Amino acid sequence: MRQGSKPVRAANERPLFLREVIAALPQGARVLDAGCGPGSWPYPIRPDLDITGFDIKFPPGPPRPTRQVHVFRGDLARLPIRAGVFDLTVCHYVLEHVTELAACCDELARVTRPGGQLYLSVPRAAAFDDRFYRFAGYFAKYALMKFKKRLEHQQRFDFHALIDLFYARGMRLTATARVPAGFSWMNDPRTKPLQGLATWKLAWLHRYWNWDLAKDANFVLTFEKVGEIGLRHVTNVCRECGEHAIVTGSPGGHWLCPYCGKPNPFGRAR
Repeated sequence: MRQGSKPVRAANERPLFLREVIAALPQGARVLDAGCGPGSWPYPIRPDLDITGFDIKFPPGPPRPTRQVHVFRGDLARLPIRAGVFDLTVCHYVLEHVTELAACCDELARVTRPGGQLYLSVPRAAAFDDRFYRFAGYFAKYALMKFKKRLEHQQRFDFHALIDLFYARGMRLTATARVPAGFSWMNDPRTKPLQGLATWKLAWLHRYWNWDLAKDANFVLTFEKVGEIGLRHVTNVCRECGEHAIVTGSPGGHWLCPYCGKPNPFGRAR
């Protein structure tokens, strides 16, 4: 059995993975663990941080409150927290579960201080892991007739749409990675007996057929709150000079480029 090793961060690489980001924080930094569950990382590894964790429910139980760890039950879409409080906001595999995505993103940006960081991890919608998770949810709900069961993955993410969400809220991407699936959601005690069979089958497919169904399953990103909106919208591109334009009104006929003045037919912008 091969021994795994921790990711090594080069001198010119920013902290990205959650424990790297936590380790790099200065003493006394204020951290929000949004949708924390039992804790998104082991809080005792940095007892000098001021940590606030919350979730809308706490399976299998909330983190243990201490003098430096504050825990409450709350909804990410409407937090009872004043703006600009936290040096680091952590949202670790949470956004895919929320119903009110825009409101939750508003709150993540709002409670992060100017110059502060947002750590975000979400599944990639096109990946096998996310599709398998959704299939398991639909199977449990309809095939097993658990009709009151909530389908947990409410949101689907691709990279550009994800970046747009936070560039529109004054955040700037500082580091990112695509990471493979760990299938850790199968650690649920109710499904864990199936975990070994499923993961061994997936490993077999990779070894013998080179079907790596764990590859590029999740996005991990860090943002800095810069306060400037980094998202712009363009409706048309001139096919004569290549400049960008915004054209309003119903499509039909031609529109004139505001730079070169040449007419462009609707529907043929390049």
